[in-house]
Amino acid sequence: MKTILLLLAAVICFAIARPQWDDHETKRLFTQFKSQYNKVYATPKEEQLRYSVFKESMVRARGHQAKNPKARFGVTKFSDMTPEEFSRKYKMPDFDASKFPRPPVKDFSKPQPPLALPGCTPDKSNFDWGSCGVTTPIYNQEQCGSCWAFSATETIESYFALGGGQLTQLSMQQIVDCDTSDQGCNGGFPSSAYTYVEGAGGLDTLSSYPYTAEDGTCAFNSANVAATVTSQQSISGEDGLYSQASSAGPVSVCVDASSWQDYQGGVLTQCGNSVDHCVQLTGYYNYGQTGAYWNVRNSWGADWGQSGYIWVAIGQDLCSIGDYATIVAAQQ
Repeated sequence: MKTILLLLAAVICFAIARPQWDDHETKRLFTQFKSQYNKVYATPKEEQLRYSVFKESMVRARGHQAKNPKARFGVTKFSDMTPEEFSRKYKMPDFDASKFPRPPVKDFSKPQPPLALPGCTPDKSNFDWGSCGVTTPIYNQEQCGSCWAFSATETIESYFALGGGQLTQLSMQQIVDCDTSDQGCNGGFPSSAYTYVEGAGGLDTLSSYPYTAEDGTCAFNSANVAATVTSQQSISGEDGLYSQASSAGPVSVCVDASSWQDYQGGVLTQCGNSVDHCVQLTGYYNYGQTGAYWNVRNSWGADWGQSGYIWVAIGQDLCSIGDYATIVAAQQ
């Protein structure tokens, strides 16, 4: 009986002491978080609510960390948002894979045309298309589920430059406002965005049609068109991703980003398959070796992840990265 009582007392002491230590550390992190990201809450009640959410985020991040030893999870600028809020504002929780418009699959058995980009020769093991000057700076979609429009626009930008045009920032807001087959800030598909751009006669420059992070009235002006889409193709699986990225250009991909809210850096090695976000795959590292990973450009700002990027392990179709991949042909 005495032994049982001592054990019970130890359990009670541990249960009391552990939350106090955790709470002290979490409060320190929350204070640091507010300062780093300039977080100001309207009322003390709202701040207490956000602190409670922050604590849950730290618990969730530790869970992701345990499953991803090669990555880092913890405090990010999204740590005071619930997963439901985050999904609603930054992802596409209603993505329906059955409705994904699939362009013809690219046949890599055919000879590939040479790149119209002198001095750009992809390395077979380590390469990123940003090194060739065909990717624009990291964008920030803000609180609008327009990732699909960003992914499409970034890919059009890249293939316009790869085709010999000058790298130009194009208007994802035009797609958000004018593509009636998709849902603007409520989500869509890169492939149907390409179809819209092709049918509209092109995409305006970003400077002429700036991003507003909200649904607006279509203000497309054909006089401001900088690039047009002439065709699109699907890329099949991770082998297809490598074939494209190692010879021809970046790829638009749609993925499961359910763990990305808490991602800080490193290589993601565990992921789900419920697709809810679209991004751009720009390169790869250590291909064919242990520890190979894709370099993936996100649209949550350069103050997220690896300066706006996330590294996703190659070889397991993590996050369904090879399942909804597309490219375009673009010209002036």
